[in-house]
Amino acid sequence: MRWYRALVPVVAAAGAAVGVTGLTLKAADGSHPTADLVFGGITGFAFLAAGLVADRRRPGNRVGLLMVLYGTGWFAEDLQFSWVPWIFAVGGLCAHVSTALGAHLVLAYPTGRLTTRVQRTLAALSYVVAVVWPAFGMLFYNPASRGQTKPPNLLMVWDNPGFCQFVADSMELGGGIVAVGVLVVLVRRWFTAGPPMRLILAPVFITGVGGALATAVGGVAGYDSPSGQAVLLAYKAWCCLLPLGFLAGVLRLRIGPTRVDELLVELATPAGASVPALRALLRRSLRDDTVEVGVWDPASQRYLDAEGSALVPPDADEPRTSTRIDFDGRPLGLLVHDPALREDPVRLDAVVAGAAVALERHRLAGAMLAEVERSRERIVAATDAERRRFGQDLHDGAQQNLAVAAAYLSQAVHRLDGTADEPALDALRRSDQALRDVTRELREIAHGLRPAALTDLGIGPAVRSLAATMPIPVTLTGFDVPRLAPTVEYTVYLLVKEAFANTLKHGNASRAEVVLRHTGTALHVRVTDDGTGGAAPDGGRGLLGLQDRVHAVGGTFTVTSPPGQGTAVAAVLPAPGA
Repeated sequence: MRWYRALVPVVAAAGAAVGVTGLTLKAADGSHPTADLVFGGITGFAFLAAGLVADRRRPGNRVGLLMVLYGTGWFAEDLQFSWVPWIFAVGGLCAHVSTALGAHLVLAYPTGRLTTRVQRTLAALSYVVAVVWPAFGMLFYNPASRGQTKPPNLLMVWDNPGFCQFVADSMELGGGIVAVGVLVVLVRRWFTAGPPMRLILAPVFITGVGGALATAVGGVAGYDSPSGQAVLLAYKAWCCLLPLGFLAGVLRLRIGPTRVDELLVELATPAGASVPALRALLRRSLRDDTVEVGVWDPASQRYLDAEGSALVPPDADEPRTSTRIDFDGRPLGLLVHDPALREDPVRLDAVVAGAAVALERHRLAGAMLAEVERSRERIVAATDAERRRFGQDLHDGAQQNLAVAAAYLSQAVHRLDGTADEPALDALRRSDQALRDVTRELREIAHGLRPAALTDLGIGPAVRSLAATMPIPVTLTGFDVPRLAPTVEYTVYLLVKEAFANTLKHGNASRAEVVLRHTGTALHVRVTDDGTGGAAPDGGRGLLGLQDRVHAVGGTFTVTSPPGQGTAVAAVLPAPGA
């Protein structure tokens, strides 16, 4: 069976190549959000990695091969986003192949073989519903006639949209029926198994039942319905847990009910994603309270522990040793542990595989959060730039043209005075006044979009001009502030303006104070009054909008307003001097 031993790594390598290709095509298509791409990549590569581990630990068990095939089929579905006609056709044929492979995998677990007639029938039906029937539908599918921007279908024989819709509807219904059958088999297997087998079945039973339920409900309700969308989200979550569930079950065949199994299941939960939680789980599962986990930091090119300090691999003469944690050829982390753990390489490898999945989730979550923050900053900057451009256009365009028109009209009124009938002359005078009113209103709008003092002189003079309009005394402190980034200056301007507005409208204050302090890397701003207080950060759209804007540029925002003791609105914004 040497050829079989080599088959799993070959399929896994092909699956990884298909995964990279599919994710690239999916990203280039632009029709899926980043979170969907991340989810798809984690699920597919987790199945490939878990399948390789399962095959290595249990070479005679076909579950490892089925897991690798599932990961490959998962990625092959994304080939339909290609603009190369033959690749698009292959993607169309594989559009639902992971559903059939998933049903086969669940039915064949834990031995990797379909042992009963019911199992074989359900597996065959799943391939008919998810592979054969959709492939038949491809013969009648024409993207152009359905208004879809896709390459031509090389497999099309006859353009028949109605039949294609029938194929899609019947496929959803058939998928729901197969899912119900798989669910019945799983439940029956659970209740007829003894305690030892239940320990092996538990991880897959939980994830498999959840996935089958989601598929069954989605097939009956239809994935286009609101409830179907919720079910689809649940189905994706269960898919992400499945590889860890299968891997945990396969490992239990070898090492029995140990704490390593509990670790792999707990790593699939959100609580296992943080580094401190991962360290605690590893210490408990490995029965070693000195275990340390380091996360690879590309910026500093070193490992950092749960507290953010550098974690250096022990030397050969030290009483500790270390094991690297990699994912898809990339360094993810470092496990520092007792050398005695190397005497049980199977157990140690299982821990490292589970930790790799958890650390990869942790890395991707951090990358997604950083990208969201950068996206918010770009949105704020783009909004401010557009506001400045619009204000400049008003000033240079409409406002100037109106001023010229008003001048011409004024000249006409002056020349016609005494020569034209009084009603006509009065109409011209009213038109002249209306033009002047419109010009003044446009000037005020342009000033509100981007005050000239803020653009030309900076935040200090702009806040002084705001304070000069207040009907109550305003004390200004620490206004020796350099020019800062436009988004930061405008955010501070809006904060002071909104705080002044709340003071006048709700505070009943007799005085106010504005404090600006620049530390070289951050700008501290605080607006206080001696009013009635009682304001809440979520008490109005103005303060909520300010809070969102401050957070968008990476700052912190606080409102302190005890009843009867005035209000203080404060923010700290990253602001290196421009």
